[in-house]
Parts: sequence; C-alpha cells; structure tokens
Amino acid sequence: MYVAPQTLRCFLAVADELHFGRAAAVLHMTGPALSQQVSRLEKDLRFPLFERTSRHVELTEAGRALIPQARAVVAASETILRWRQAVRAGGRSLDIGFMATGAGLLTTAVLDRLRRAAPDLDVRLHHLEWSEQLAPLLAGDLDAVFVREPFPADGIRRIPLLSEQRVAVLSHDHPLADRESIRFAEIAAETFLCSSGGPPEWTDFWMVNPRPDGTRAEPGMAVSTVEELLEAVASGAGVTTTPESLPTYYRHPRVRFVPIDDISPSVVTLCTLDANRRPELGMLEEAIRDARDMSRA
Repeated sequence: MYVAPQTLRCFLAVADELHFGRAAAVLHMTGPALSQQVSRLEKDLRFPLFERTSRHVELTEAGRALIPQARAVVAASETILRWRQAVRAGGRSLDIGFMATGAGLLTTAVLDRLRRAAPDLDVRLHHLEWSEQLAPLLAGDLDAVFVREPFPADGIRRIPLLSEQRVAVLSHDHPLADRESIRFAEIAAETFLCSSGGPPEWTDFWMVNPRPDGTRAEPGMAVSTVEELLEAVASGAGVTTTPESLPTYYRHPRVRFVPIDDISPSVVTLCTLDANRRPELGMLEEAIRDARDMSRA
C-alpha cells in the first residue's frame, strides 16, 4: 500500500504533541481535517495508531512502532523535495495552486500575461481542496497559491489581488431568493453551512462569526467542496456566503446568489514563501501588477 508523506507528517505531528488541536496548529490545518487524515491512515493500515479519549491521546504499540519508519519516509521525501527545488532553480517553471475560483477572472489575466512575458516558462496549475489551504506551499510542493483571506501562517509573503462582495447562497424557494440584495441581519438566524477544512479563521469568516451583535452561530452541516455546498443549499440544509464571482463558474438550478450589502468583502491573496526568491516568482508578481492595472483602467 502507498502512504503519502503528508499523511505521515500528520501522524508524526499528533505523535509528537499527543493533542490533535496543537498538532493541527503546527500543520496549519483544522482539527477535523487532521483527524480525518489520521483516521484514513488507520483505516488503510487496519489497526489503530492512537487511543483517544475526551481527556487525552496516547500512542498504541503499533503507533510507537510506526514512528521511526514514518520519520524515515518523511526525511526521504524532504530530501527529494530539496533536490527537486535545486533542479527547478536551474530551469524555468512555476507550480501554482488555487482553490475553487482562484482570483476569479483576474487569474486568467495574470496567467495570460505571465505566458506572454515568458513563453518558455513551464506553468503548472494545481487545484486545492479547502482543507489543504497553505499546506502544499509550506511543504515546498508549490511555488505560489491563490488563497482567500483570512488564514494564519508565518513566513508567508502576501500580495493582495482583489476584493469582491460576498453573496448569500440560498435555495431557489427561499423567501429572499428573488431579492436584488439583502442585509446580513435578514439571514443571521438561519442555519449556516460550514467548511470541513481550512483554518478556523476561514470558517468563521464565511459564517460571519462573530456576528455584528457579538454572538456566534453554531455551524450546521459541514461541506468540503463547492459541489457539496450547492447540493446542501439546494436541499434546504442551510445557507452560507460565498464570493460574488463563484456563480460565474458554478451554477445549480435550485440555488440563488443574492448580494449582501453590509458585510466585509472577500480578499484574494497570492502567497509565496518568504524564503523562496526564485526569479520566476518576480515575473509572476509583475504579471499580477499588470493585470491589476488593466482591471482598474
């Protein structure tokens, strides 16, 4: 069987911390996303690695035996990553990650300008799930990622690309579905869907927690993809917020998108590692500046 090095990193973080919350913080993941990774590993191995109770986490005998093997695999993976980075430093390539709509139409404009400025540059795009967020960038797998704020991470260079209004995602028969716009208070009491991945700050942002009156809403059904979100809303499981560009790329016959007039916008940021100073990233940043200037003209 194959076990990804990132999965073993998750196991080792929990083994080191013996606490899922602290391990998730080290990995810049949510607790549920980390727990899913470990549970999937245990399912694939067909034996438990941890004994969990509400008070503590302990390694099983099998878990303790796995630690040196896991460290060896992770170390070998990191050696290969460093070798790959050295090889790539002598070539011209960029690996760029994005979630859902990326930076909307600006994504295409940026990539068009980058390819015209450097036609020999090998640009590779990688779709990221919500639960991944910055993990592939921090692991050295990607050179840059388009991410929606907010997110917690040190050692990250951020370049804001755009901000856009948030819209309510409602079922087609919702009383507000045909409105041109709404105020947040009109849906504040509804059941809100939540993300099953990404940092807590990110989940709170889309649920609008805390609310303008200081209260916090309890999350409803958890979804991990745009497709799951649309199906959940269409079935009446709850409502949520999303960027105004999303319906340009994703549609559902039983879902409506209604602008919200009085909450903060969603900001898209290009993130790179402070330590990564490859000249190709300078070219990407120049393409971003050109695309932003054109969009404002």
